[in-house]
Amino acid sequence: MVERLEYDPEKNQRPDFASDVYGIIRNALIGDADSPALDDESAIQYLQEQWEISNQVLKDRYRAQVLEEQQLMETRRQENAEAELLKEQEIRAKESELAKEAEKRRTPLYVFRKGQGITAIPPQLHPYAKKMIMARKYVPLWYFLPEASAEAKEKGRDALDTNRFQIAKDENDGDTSSSQGLTLISTQTTRASPNAIPDSRLTWTQVMRAKSTFLSSLPIGSYPTEFIEMFAGFYTSMDMHPELREVNGEVVMAHYHAEMRSAWYDANERTKPFDLAIISTEVMEESRRAVRKAEHQKAVQGGFIIYVAWQKADCSRVACSTFYAFVKSRPITMSITTQCANANPGR
Repeated sequence: MVERLEYDPEKNQRPDFASDVYGIIRNALIGDADSPALDDESAIQYLQEQWEISNQVLKDRYRAQVLEEQQLMETRRQENAEAELLKEQEIRAKESELAKEAEKRRTPLYVFRKGQGITAIPPQLHPYAKKMIMARKYVPLWYFLPEASAEAKEKGRDALDTNRFQIAKDENDGDTSSSQGLTLISTQTTRASPNAIPDSRLTWTQVMRAKSTFLSSLPIGSYPTEFIEMFAGFYTSMDMHPELREVNGEVVMAHYHAEMRSAWYDANERTKPFDLAIISTEVMEESRRAVRKAEHQKAVQGGFIIYVAWQKADCSRVACSTFYAFVKSRPITMSITTQCANANPGR
């Protein structure tokens, strides 16, 4: 490998071959038998010519070296430019892809008929309900009540009903060897309402008010027709059931509704759904027992509170009579009645 020149031979100064320093060399040339007859002037000229030839070789080497380095630098510059161009093209392609993805998520604008308005504002579906319906997941029926629609309007359509997306660059923490990545992120998240009421606490009246909105929203989740008909049959079967004519019948039916609706979604998650429109006599009886138990506990608790208050007070005959009338109408334990009679003989 040819040694690299670290200086420019153009800057070399030709030595003074006429000086005494080069006298020995000149005398050697003059006395050389193989050399033509030379005098001192000819020897000086000969040395000058030989130096010029030698320095010209160095100049040619240096020019070739500089040209080679320039070509190498140009090659590297072109490679870097091509790499940068490729990176920019990849970024633009990614941005275009993400922009198309964001456009797909954006609510489309549909054709409207100019001059045609509306006579009433349709109910606004709560964003969380819409999200869960689209995912075909269980969502409390409260989200289909007017209260939920009013909440959605109060918080604003722009804040709750519209997901926005933006393109963000990923940081590489100083790593310049890899290009920055691009990510599509959401600027807001739809969350459950803190005011939502579970189905188990809804009244039968609330269930009936919410069912129509629930049924009309099922197409949003692309529910097949047979599933929509099943849910409709579920509510029709309950609404026509003779249990509603019984004492606490609406409470029993509201309990049955909460249990069965939740059970169906759980069964569907396990890939074993059932026909919800068919009334289960076994579950209906369980709902009756649950309601009777809750009523009994409520009565016992209420009777005990009245009895404690009666014990602490200087009860009149009227108060005592009122208490006895209460306990006779409630399925509370006889021990309370006995204690009352023993504590107040003659009253």
